Amino acid sequence: MPADLATRLSPHFTLAEFLRSDTAERKPEWVEAQYNPGEAVIGSLSFLVATALEPIRSTFGYPMRISSGYRSPPVNAAVGGTSTSQHLLGQAADCQIDDGFLTAPDFDSLRERIRARIRERTGRPARDDLNANFYLFAYVVLRIDDFGIDQVIHEYGLGAGRPAWVHIAASAGPPKAARTMGLGNKLSKTGALTVTEALALGT
Repeated sequence: MPADLATRLSPHFTLAEFLRSDTAERKPEWVEAQYNPGEAVIGSLSFLVATALEPIRSTFGYPMRISSGYRSPPVNAAVGGTSTSQHLLGQAADCQIDDGFLTAPDFDSLRERIRARIRERTGRPARDDLNANFYLFAYVVLRIDDFGIDQVIHEYGLGAGRPAWVHIAASAGPPKAARTMGLGNKLSKTGALTVTEALALGT
């Protein structure tokens, strides 16, 4: 039986957001696999949302779009995902916020707080050309210990400080010894960064 896409995983997220895939729509057999993920995957998505994404969304305040959540094996292969990707297990999501965040008056204070913390941690001012997704990345990095995440990655986009999305992963099981922050793109593998190094991507 296909998953009920209307299932609400939290106040701000539905199951449909994590299963939707333009890539899957290319072939009927991919659609079947993508929208029938099984109970284990739905359980992992529920954990990801409850532990990481909903706390981030509710405290950050600005709407987040899920550009990629669960990926069935054929979809993951089609988009060039690795065989160990947490997307395959429903443990990761690529998150975006639109650039309306950069000028929204209600978020002036949050933007300034993030910029102030970047300066405080790096000793350098935040650049003026940061995109909205970098503010989300920086926010998660600054509160890395407050959210039950395994990994946050600044991915693709137009260079440092301008990610195309923010990859956030969380999984049930033994507590992780350390949270991982990284920079991912077509030219380099994700590497572990310190909080200061991660924030410095925006300076």
